[in-house]
Amino acid sequence: MRLTLPTALCAFALTASVASSQGSNLNRNAPGAGSPAPELAIAQLLQAPPGSKVDWASLRGKVVVLEFWATWCAPCVAEIPVLNALVAAVDPQKVQFVSISDEDAAVVEAFLKKKATAGWIGVDAAGETFKRYGVEARPTTVIIDAQGRVASTTVSLEYLKTEQLLALAKGEPVTFGGDADPKLQAMFSAAMAKGSADEAGEQGKTDKPLFQISLRASALSAEAEQQKAHVQLGVGRIDITDAPVSTLLQYGAGVAPTRIVTQGDIPKTAYDLRVVAPDADAKMLAQAVELAISSGAGVRIEHRTAVSDAYALTANAEANQRMLASSFPGMAVFHEATGTLQCINASADQLASALEKALGMPVVNETGLTGKLKCNLKLDPKNLNSINETLKGLGFALERAKRPVETVVVSGS
Repeated sequence: MRLTLPTALCAFALTASVASSQGSNLNRNAPGAGSPAPELAIAQLLQAPPGSKVDWASLRGKVVVLEFWATWCAPCVAEIPVLNALVAAVDPQKVQFVSISDEDAAVVEAFLKKKATAGWIGVDAAGETFKRYGVEARPTTVIIDAQGRVASTTVSLEYLKTEQLLALAKGEPVTFGGDADPKLQAMFSAAMAKGSADEAGEQGKTDKPLFQISLRASALSAEAEQQKAHVQLGVGRIDITDAPVSTLLQYGAGVAPTRIVTQGDIPKTAYDLRVVAPDADAKMLAQAVELAISSGAGVRIEHRTAVSDAYALTANAEANQRMLASSFPGMAVFHEATGTLQCINASADQLASALEKALGMPVVNETGLTGKLKCNLKLDPKNLNSINETLKGLGFALERAKRPVETVVVSGS
């Protein structure tokens, strides 16, 4: 089964697991550093001087920053102030920013009239450039050096520094990464907070449902090869279509996939789940969603707790300082193929869940943190010391422990 997850946060199209830009890359088919940059397939170029061409022959001699985005992707929109600041800070004769969308040109042009976005805008409605660069998650930033070689596919805009770009333009060796620029990180956080507030305001309009859960059988089989689960998450809103019961539990009720145990004959049906609950308590909403899944899909859902071997996730003051104040929903994902963990506006619970997938053992969140985290980390699941060294930079730590661990048992007929 292939999952395509276009969310209010960003889009993911992954096989067997969900994934998305500082540290390492979750776009599994992205070209490697040092390889020739794949040709661009831009049907229409906006905001460029007349006669401009967007091909590597014409752009040779310039560092090019490709930003793969969409108008519906909240982090993409939140990164626009960061993008604008970077564009303003570099010499346009040495560095060119090109933001690429796979939406219709009319949609992009209408968006640009409302939201000023610096740099060139490339329209690739066919998505061919996305395919060539292996882009499965957005926003994704790809940096091309002045000789037309891939320099980095692993750094997001907030972690990008103008001195790095200018050094690369001079032909100097550059290692992208490090800590995020505090000013750029603040811009991103403020934009995410505003987006969250704006969406919450839309949810609060009197013509919106106060509380609504709908579960329907999809026209597709949960095992059909062409089946694609679509997930959209927003403030007080969940939309899941063409998904099996396990996906409904994971994204609808927030159950970590490693905590889901199936028994008996689970229905081979795909379902559509819609939830609108702008003011609902998260735990009560999860219970309501589980009840809907249990009743509608005809399965029994039980929570069982037992003391077992686990990891305890703890945090210090530095971790608290890194957490963003935002109500916007997020996610943390570990991608086994690349050994990469990424947090996009993720809670400490979501971080623990992603670490749990990486380690293959329950991880209990004991941080007490309430904010959200944005990071991208390279992890070796077989080396706890290495993982702790990586987490130490964010103010987190893991230690082996015995803890009560809850699992969700789904039983069929």
